[in-house]
Amino acid sequence: MRLLFVLALLAAGHAAAESCVAPADVDGLGVGFYIDQDMFVPATNRDRDYTMGLGFEVFHDRGPLRVYRDILELLEPMVGFDRACGRLYQSYQFGAVTYTPDDIGNPAPIRDDRPYASLLYLSNKKVVADDDRVLGVEFMVGALGLDVARDVQTELHGWVREEFDTDEPVDPEGWDHQISDGGEPTLRLRVAGGKLLAQGRGWDLARNWEANLGFQTNAAFGLMARLGMQRGPFWSTPYDPVNRGNFVPSPQRRQLYFWTAGRLRAVAYDALLQGQFRDSEVTVGGSDMRRLVWEGAVGVTGGLPGVQLTFAINAKAGDTRLAKAPDEHIWGGLYLSWWHD
Repeated sequence: MRLLFVLALLAAGHAAAESCVAPADVDGLGVGFYIDQDMFVPATNRDRDYTMGLGFEVFHDRGPLRVYRDILELLEPMVGFDRACGRLYQSYQFGAVTYTPDDIGNPAPIRDDRPYASLLYLSNKKVVADDDRVLGVEFMVGALGLDVARDVQTELHGWVREEFDTDEPVDPEGWDHQISDGGEPTLRLRVAGGKLLAQGRGWDLARNWEANLGFQTNAAFGLMARLGMQRGPFWSTPYDPVNRGNFVPSPQRRQLYFWTAGRLRAVAYDALLQGQFRDSEVTVGGSDMRRLVWEGAVGVTGGLPGVQLTFAINAKAGDTRLAKAPDEHIWGGLYLSWWHD
């Protein structure tokens, strides 16, 4: 598991610092509110796999938001980053993610689809960036297997049935079989980076990488492109902030741009599928895991001074080879950020 983490750092090492670039003009205190929901894309909504995610983040470019400081400073020279060329941003994020099988009305254990799983977490993130490069480290603490996801999903489905006078979606009946049912603490460390590769009038292209060690242990590499009036740095693009984001919003200027991003991820371990230390009634065996998966998104981001809003359509490959598991999954995201000088 540590091998993927080390390889990702070594692969990023050739991104040596060339010259200092003036840091972006993000300053002050910011907040972000993020919602992932498969209902946002009705034509593909199947109410399964990654069904819902929520995140609330508080950003600061300086000040007391510090849980650790040595990890990022240790990694910067390994990937050729000079702190003097960049600027430091910090944040705390509170979030939750929910996963279910397809047949949520079935109260019995379902062994040929992904298991129920939920995560409630608090993360602390530090990002050092200039206009051409970004390096971030995030430490997450959380709990698997709490009843919060069951309660929220049940209430949401009941509200939809009442508002739209329909029999669907049904209430989820299998949460007693979720990963680490009853609750279990968990941890994850993520290191992520990116570099601007090319840019022109109204467009740019960047590469990115990340490595995770903990309840999810994996490494990923990808590309991101933007087209339009993108007046913030490339790393301000809000790609998947609930699950994988290392971005810092840039809502200081008027902007409106389209973006697309994609990654390939090599997976060594995922507690949300395979379980952790506590016994779980339904888990996915190693032989049924997909070890190389793709992820992608398209989105549109607009903003006025101090505010940034994004709508994204996200997709990923199925995580397992189980008979009833999907080959891919699609969901929508709505991401709002506000920044005050």
